[in-house]
Amino acid sequence: MIFNKIVKWTIASMLVVSFHGSLFAEGDDDKVGSAAFKFLNIQTDAHGAALGGLAAQASGANALFWNPAGIAGSERMGFTAGMTQWLVNTQVLNAGFVMPMMGGAVGLSLVSVNYGDIMRSGWAGTTEFVFEPNQEAFQASDMALQFSYGKNLSDKFSIGGTAKMLSQSIDDVGISGLAFDIGTQFNTGYRGVKIGAVISNFGADIESEAGEDISYEEYPAMSLPMTFSFGVNGEAIPGLNAGLNVLKQADMAQEFI
Repeated sequence: MIFNKIVKWTIASMLVVSFHGSLFAEGDDDKVGSAAFKFLNIQTDAHGAALGGLAAQASGANALFWNPAGIAGSERMGFTAGMTQWLVNTQVLNAGFVMPMMGGAVGLSLVSVNYGDIMRSGWAGTTEFVFEPNQEAFQASDMALQFSYGKNLSDKFSIGGTAKMLSQSIDDVGISGLAFDIGTQFNTGYRGVKIGAVISNFGADIESEAGEDISYEEYPAMSLPMTFSFGVNGEAIPGLNAGLNVLKQADMAQEFI
């Protein structure tokens, strides 16, 4: 009886998040580049990036960056850390810690992005416009401090959530805000097949915190890079696993991986 209720609840949840994901399927071309805190979409480890996402099979401390439901089965403390030398001089640092607590598991994680020195360019002159590159350097950085909780509702079904404190600065312009993730994982018990779904980075629009000499009208509120991820993973043939991941970002086209 309880198992049937869990299965029905899981199916209903999947339908809800699937429908929610379809809500931002229209007008993809108009939304490209329109979201704030795009660093949240950077994949932080090679394993998950190679598989196209870990919605279904994420576990332990690594699940803090993919699906918070994956930390629910943690029976001991776990830690992960990594650094990615990304585009140009950009460095992406991530670290996470998870431990069993409060009837489930709690996690604390951090993502930090440093873009290095960026050369300023602009217009100069009073009577005519003269473009002068390399005037001076400025700094840009992003950071997300994340708190997660995951819990097993049965031996097959788990749920988890993450709250994120976000900050971003580009020269003298800064923004900050809150974002949330919610995810589920379901172990079918058949040939190791697992199903996972996550809605990441949802929350209120972000307002600019520009200096007093800059008009807020020049920096309108921006939406978060909300992402829907759905994954299935299991044993295709003895000794070989296969999986499918569907990824939909609010400002990008849908991907099947």
